[in-house]
Amino acid sequence: MKPILNVVTTIARKAGKIILQAHNDLDSINTTRKPDGTVVSNVDLAVENFIVENIKKSGFDNDFFITEENGEFGNKDSRFTWIIDPIDGTNNFVHGLPHCCISIGIRKEGELVLGVIYNPFLDLMFSAYKGEGAELNGKRIRASKAKDLKGTLISASLKYSRKIFKDSYVAEMVMLQQEIAGYRYSGSLAMDMAYLASGFVDGLWASGDVKIWDIAAGYVIAKEAGIVITDIKGNNNIENASVIIAANKKIQPKITKLLAKHLK
Repeated sequence: MKPILNVVTTIARKAGKIILQAHNDLDSINTTRKPDGTVVSNVDLAVENFIVENIKKSGFDNDFFITEENGEFGNKDSRFTWIIDPIDGTNNFVHGLPHCCISIGIRKEGELVLGVIYNPFLDLMFSAYKGEGAELNGKRIRASKAKDLKGTLISASLKYSRKIFKDSYVAEMVMLQQEIAGYRYSGSLAMDMAYLASGFVDGLWASGDVKIWDIAAGYVIAKEAGIVITDIKGNNNIENASVIIAANKKIQPKITKLLAKHLK
């Protein structure tokens, strides 16, 4: 394992304790809404500040940062960009639902190379470095071996779908549900990407308002576990994509073809 992974997983685990402490006292959680309507809590900010501070203390104080809550800052000329979502699944968290995660990715010279996703409630630490494989709590993980969609579990976030797809999309989803084992969506795209990498779900798509901090860590972990990730046109560059589709190499093209015919 790359030494930097040890640094990041240690920071993530410590940051997870802040989330757990707040969850034990829900009255301590205060929320506001951002201009885009999404919820942010005082705990999101505390976790993010803790992560950034400890990254800098670990010898990376001259790097660039892209964070969900504090935006972009630091040295743009650095080789390393840290991409941080302190709590992916904030809506779950503020409702007291114990399912969210910390997501930390690193872009090195323009390429995503490191991903760490930590669910403190279940003590699940997903990690990967480009070329080194993906792990869950120190054990190697791989994508599902599904060869077709029959009997699969699919993570599909439907919230923004009407902005992207025609009305025929809804009918397609109803028909597909008769073939697959069911739809699953945890309320955290990062968490679902990690589950996909582990084979807990077989396929995933997300449409609409996907930000780089939602996907950076999960992208590395999933790719290292054998997942194919593209936009709906089959392009590998998924930043700012309207639809992201991810699955193993057998069923990812099938999902892409299925969805593409319903684009507006």
